[in-house]
Amino acid sequence: MAQVDKSRGFPLWAPEPDGRLPEDYHRTGLKIGDVGIVTQYGAFDVLFNICLPENHPIHRSHGVPPNFRQVILNRQDIHEFPFADTKGLVLATQSVSHRTVPSSLSTSTSGNPAA
Repeated sequence: MAQVDKSRGFPLWAPEPDGRLPEDYHRTGLKIGDVGIVTQYGAFDVLFNICLPENHPIHRSHGVPPNFRQVILNRQDIHEFPFADTKGLVLATQSVSHRTVPSSLSTSTSGNPAA
């Protein structure tokens, strides 16, 4: 996998939930507390969720670690940053550049256009 700036997260090439996860995950997607690994194929493989009880259906396939204790989060434990990824914000690495092109520009071809 390519090196990325992990301070902004990790891009998933296959962001949809694994087909073996409970139906709830297919409707809502990943949840706060999901613990897993990013696979070589760019998917996130959920192993367990620290915020769900030990007997939750998500834990059927991999189980939970020994001495697992559910973490109960309160509303004040969850922070929202609504403007962190706003429209027009460009996230890029050093190898990617951003250019704004005026909409008044047009392209033309000379000679025979490629088919």
